[in-house]
Amino acid sequence: MPINTPQDKINKVIKIVNDRHHTNFQFLSQYEGGELGAFRIAEPEGVPVVLKYYSDISESSLVDPDPNLASLITNRLLELKYPVPKYIFAGTLERNGLYWVQEELRGIPLSHDPSIEQINKIVSFIDIQKGQAVSTQQNWSHIAKEVVFSDMFGWRRSLEKFSSETAELVKSMLSATEGLEKLKLPTSDIVHGDFSYRQVMVEGDQITGFIDWQEAGCGDSAIDLTRLVYSLHDRPLLVAPIVEKLKVHDSRKLKLYITLTAFEMVGWRIEQNPRLDKSIAKAKSALDFVDRTF
Repeated sequence: MPINTPQDKINKVIKIVNDRHHTNFQFLSQYEGGELGAFRIAEPEGVPVVLKYYSDISESSLVDPDPNLASLITNRLLELKYPVPKYIFAGTLERNGLYWVQEELRGIPLSHDPSIEQINKIVSFIDIQKGQAVSTQQNWSHIAKEVVFSDMFGWRRSLEKFSSETAELVKSMLSATEGLEKLKLPTSDIVHGDFSYRQVMVEGDQITGFIDWQEAGCGDSAIDLTRLVYSLHDRPLLVAPIVEKLKVHDSRKLKLYITLTAFEMVGWRIEQNPRLDKSIAKAKSALDFVDRTF
């Protein structure tokens, strides 16, 4: 569920943007969906754009808080004809916050029921991310290990304390990844880092873009594919092309990546909604699917 951001809070961020960049943006509306919110703003008689911000990067999975990294990454993808928004402005906020102003793409977020043609197209775009890393910042291969083995972000600790069921889930995840601390992982790809098919914009059957690159960095693009597997593993037709793409990868790293995703999807939700029955079941099912499939 989206957070209903107080109007004075968003107006304060808009004022900072206007003062920094000599603009005259005004609030139009909040987009539906998204836990932290995205806001439609525009200058008088101007084209609407998207404002996103974190009041504090602890609200995110960012470990390298460079506000310009998303722009560097999306500019590289735009050169490769990858449909991503152009980032217009970015900067810092007080108390460890960041903001971004980006182009508004056509269309609406892809629904919970994508077509096989759309999934195939998504997979082909993620393939473009291979070998295109623009820096060593926000290294998702490193983050994956830190989350699983060193409890970066505290998700493991939250799960161990939440209930006996989540504590058992942690135990099984750590058992499945035992001995993988020194596994060598790629760092040369662009990684979205928070990928979901719901961040794909569509207009009818046409894919018009991929949004929300604020947490993007370098690493292994298989991390993004594994996040798709997490979402779609219980829909055999849709997950099949993703599985086919991942079969050439080392199964050990896929277990690590699905464990990273499970920690995030369940651990993060504890703070959002204490009713975790569906999230726990989803995690168990996804972990079992990867174990059986690869």
